[in-house]
Amino acid sequence: MFIKMRTVLALVVTMSSGGPVIAIEKCPVNDIDSEKAGSYAKAVEAALRKAPNCERAYRVLEACQLGSTADNALSVTVQSKCEPMFIDKADAATKKAYKRAQLGCDKIAERNSGTMYQSFAAVCRAGAARDFARKYSGAK
Repeated sequence: MFIKMRTVLALVVTMSSGGPVIAIEKCPVNDIDSEKAGSYAKAVEAALRKAPNCERAYRVLEACQLGSTADNALSVTVQSKCEPMFIDKADAATKKAYKRAQLGCDKIAERNSGTMYQSFAAVCRAGAARDFARKYSGAK
């Protein structure tokens, strides 16, 4: 428990320091989209499917994540856009590294209880897919 509190405190101090500001993209899904789709989650799913590429899909997930287990399905959608960019061309070592990255993300949820950690793990998995697509496909 003490280690978690120390980590959170370090994160808060780091974020509140006068360092560079990172622009966080606004979720493109609005109330009208949610109404048309039947729910916010379905509207986000539609936005992910419409995303023109892996990078954009990841940014939509990052901006629109639900903070719950529902992010697992959204993460799979992002992964389905990112993995084809590298997985077929990847050698055995790259595939092993990708699997290791995915398992590392899964440990977030295994070590912590609550749906919020399921969300963190899901977004982490999508991020790993995006990172490997960037690195091994030549796409930015």
